[in-house]
Amino acid sequence: MLQDIRDKSQGIVVKIIVGFIVVTFALFGVDALVNSFTSSDTVAEVDGVEITRTQVLQGAETQRRQLISLMGGQINPALLEDNLLQRRALDELIQRAVLANQAIELGLGVSDAQVDAYLLQAEQFQTNGQFDQNKYLNFVRSLSLTPLSFKERIKQDVLIQQPRNAIAGSEFVLPYQVNNVSELQSQERSYDYVSFSLADESESTSVSDDELKAYYEANKENFKTPEQVKLNYVVVSSSDFYNDVNVTDAELQDAYIASTSALGQEERSAAHIQIDTSDKSDEDAQNVIEEIQAKLNAGESFSDLAAQYSDDIGSKNDGGNLGYLTKGTIDEDFDDTLFSMKVGDVKSVKSQFGYHLIKLNEIVKSDAPSFASKEAELRQQLLEVKARDALLTAHEDITDLAYASDTLNAIAKEYGVDVLQSAYFGRDGGTDDITGNAVVIAAAFDVSVLEDNQNSNLIELSDDQVAVVHLNDHKPESFQTYDETKEQVTSIVVQNKALESLKAKAEIAKDSQSIVWSSVESAKRGQDELTSLAFSLAHPQEGVPVVEVKGLSNGDLALIRLNKVSTGSEEVPEDQQLAYEQYLNQIQATLSTEGQQNFLTGKADIER
Repeated sequence: MLQDIRDKSQGIVVKIIVGFIVVTFALFGVDALVNSFTSSDTVAEVDGVEITRTQVLQGAETQRRQLISLMGGQINPALLEDNLLQRRALDELIQRAVLANQAIELGLGVSDAQVDAYLLQAEQFQTNGQFDQNKYLNFVRSLSLTPLSFKERIKQDVLIQQPRNAIAGSEFVLPYQVNNVSELQSQERSYDYVSFSLADESESTSVSDDELKAYYEANKENFKTPEQVKLNYVVVSSSDFYNDVNVTDAELQDAYIASTSALGQEERSAAHIQIDTSDKSDEDAQNVIEEIQAKLNAGESFSDLAAQYSDDIGSKNDGGNLGYLTKGTIDEDFDDTLFSMKVGDVKSVKSQFGYHLIKLNEIVKSDAPSFASKEAELRQQLLEVKARDALLTAHEDITDLAYASDTLNAIAKEYGVDVLQSAYFGRDGGTDDITGNAVVIAAAFDVSVLEDNQNSNLIELSDDQVAVVHLNDHKPESFQTYDETKEQVTSIVVQNKALESLKAKAEIAKDSQSIVWSSVESAKRGQDELTSLAFSLAHPQEGVPVVEVKGLSNGDLALIRLNKVSTGSEEVPEDQQLAYEQYLNQIQATLSTEGQQNFLTGKADIER
């Protein structure tokens, strides 16, 4: 390999490139060369703040990952199209710049310590309740960001959220607004209806060949065989790195200790009665404790006394039950007392939360499994973690190999995997895990793969698998013949003709005196599909019913006669009214922040 490189380095093209580098060093220095490779085109400016192409590409990739994470296999591949993602990323960057400029004008700021505190407390970066540096760095790397640029992103997030929080926090909802929503939600409607079956009407509907051919000719655009592609692809899995990673004895011991640290600890089942001292003196609290102890000595139930006296709303109605506790769970003084007691003891103690009467119900100590019994399991777990990390580290190399070649052979050879071939599939995807993956579908129909015959970018199928695809064959969209579509056309024409006939019958039935109505009294909102349609009708005026024809989801029609609209008789529960208030508050806050955003965007000097 090195000799091959050395031989090729003697070529005239290489000498010209080297000469260019030497001249650049001599005339402008190292910075000029570095900047020529790292500078990014400016794609927009917001009040003088530049937005670069690199930022747009990073934003598009972040959006891609967020969509995949949010929607998984249900995502529409069209949403992952590069141009769409980049347009949305640019719009978002412009909005962020507008908000950041506003926050700076208001004199707001965010310290590094605030950002660090936020990151340390974020659950997604924690393992067993502790900040996990590897998890954090892997996440940052997956966004194609450096730790520094990621922290700057978080700092800006916190900064621009401050004025938005202030606007949202200033919103309030008046009682009459809640009452209006409550009345609407509890509204009841009485109506009559007649159903008309599309299936029955279709059975008695006939069509001619001329009608079918006429429909086909008029709607030819709807009868196409969609374009399809066949792919070559490689899949590199974390399991492909098992032979490249090693699990040491020290790592196994550390994993064993970590996995069994919670085992073997003593747990104590306890109940308590808490007397809060935030609104009473220590003397008063002690007097209450003594009163409770006297009642316990007189034979009264600890559970009943907890319900009567305890200020701990989380446990008072459950007999004061705290469940099984280990040391360090609540408070040092509380722990010292609890872990000095015998089963059945009741003791008092003062903690940072007030005074407590503690009752010890049970002591449990579990035995930790032996190292030998856990070794194989721990070895496999560590192997999987290390292999996954190795795959993540290999992402860059796989990306480089995909970019540097117009086939998949280099990747297949480097990682010892096969080049596989898919079946034909369209833009709605195929049936297997590869061709049914939204990211694979988007990549397959991307211009670089479909038209330029390039390898795709690296595609993350999961934490344990990545893929790169290459076009094998492309079948363009084509019209289907009348004979190929006759069955489908017949079904459509029959249904359309039957539906028109049903509509005519339903209109005639409006004024018919012989029609037999079915009646529904005092129906509640959302009760069923017919009732939902009844709720879509206007209110009857001066006692005159409202009569309309509505379509059902199964294709049937319903003639609905709305007779009466009334306020529900049931009182809306307090928790439901609170939910309405929170909903209205959220809506108003959203509208206010959107209005502020639009105002700031409108007055900003934006150049694209």
